Amino acid sequence: MDMARTPPHTVTAGTLLMFRLTVFLIVSGLQFLVYLRARRWARARFPGSARAQTVLTLVFGLFGLVLVLAMFLGSIASFVPGWITALLARPFYIWEGATIALGLAILAGIVVALPWQLLAALLSRLPWTAPGFRHMRGRPGVVRFDASRRAFLARGMEGLTVASFGAATYGVFQGRSGYEITETSIPVRDIPAALDGFTIGLVSDIHSSSFMTKKQMDAYCEALMSLATDLIVIPGDFVNSQTEEVYPFAESFSALHAPCGVYGVMGNHDFYAPDPDRVAREVDGCGVRLLRNDSVIIGKNGARFALLGVDDVGRSDRAMSHMQSAARGVPDMLPRVLLCHRPYFLEEAAAMGMDLVLSGHTHGGQIVLGHIGPLALTPAAFASPYIWGKYSRGRTQMYVSRGIGTVGLPMRVNCPPELTRITLRRAPDPLS
Repeated sequence: MDMARTPPHTVTAGTLLMFRLTVFLIVSGLQFLVYLRARRWARARFPGSARAQTVLTLVFGLFGLVLVLAMFLGSIASFVPGWITALLARPFYIWEGATIALGLAILAGIVVALPWQLLAALLSRLPWTAPGFRHMRGRPGVVRFDASRRAFLARGMEGLTVASFGAATYGVFQGRSGYEITETSIPVRDIPAALDGFTIGLVSDIHSSSFMTKKQMDAYCEALMSLATDLIVIPGDFVNSQTEEVYPFAESFSALHAPCGVYGVMGNHDFYAPDPDRVAREVDGCGVRLLRNDSVIIGKNGARFALLGVDDVGRSDRAMSHMQSAARGVPDMLPRVLLCHRPYFLEEAAAMGMDLVLSGHTHGGQIVLGHIGPLALTPAAFASPYIWGKYSRGRTQMYVSRGIGTVGLPMRVNCPPELTRITLRRAPDPLS
């Protein structure tokens, strides 16, 4: 059952410019902290030599210029063959990944040390504490401890620099290669007994680009077909940011087929393309049927459930509006599976009575520093509490895919690409 489609939202040029400017200022600020620390290291390691500081300035200036070109003149890359872009861009992305990590580490150190520095500054200036404080700081033991502390921090920063560049190099050259197939079962209340064991193949966040080539996508499609699922779904981000990137995607993903069909929804990067409607037409035309705030009834063995899909949404009120449009006309007794690119709206989906939500967007964090139990230590956690895997709100279940592509920096660390085989199981009532 297809519902009337609502017009997609659009991303204005001004919004994209402000987003890029914000990212540029944050990245540049972090790299400036690294530059200041590197200059201090150069003065200590090569005293009296201006050459080392000049080299540092030139290197940081060169990569800063490339960052400006990449952020604001990215369309120039369309005139360069993809393999050349990928080859020459790798050193740039390694530099960006390593210096951003170092900048964050330095910033964290500043935040931790700042209260103590402020306290020391206060004690050194108050009339009744200043003499004793200066005397304490001049004692030989304190002087030796301070020198030892500075040497330890310097060695630690050198080690962190080596580790950051090593991790960035691995993430660019190896972290994106290979993938994991995750097999999981998800309980769905009230699903008909005939659909117990129904399988869904999930792949998300392809980001077709020079860093996700047709050859790579062909391999992913072949692996996805080998899962032999009843249904295949793709919750968005077919392209990275350019309209033309949809063509290699369409060529590769036209090979997908499943007994109950192949469906998808538009992600935020699909709307970043200059012509998102053409992206939608090409995706639809290659056999990935787009659900744009509408629904379709999926049937097997005489039983049915509703598959709903919404265009990428940026606010909770828009999420509710899109879900309401998609659900219009869906019989109340049918279980509801929702495709929604961003996983941020689990509460809204629960309020709408969705049984299962399938999302992507977060890339599983893409760069994961480690895990503390189920908690992933990744910058993505600042944007969403839903990073990867299974979540629930009441009767509503959600699975968030790590996806297969990358965005921003073409690297993955501790977060391999993922294809998912989901098996629906009839859950007892209440859900357990």
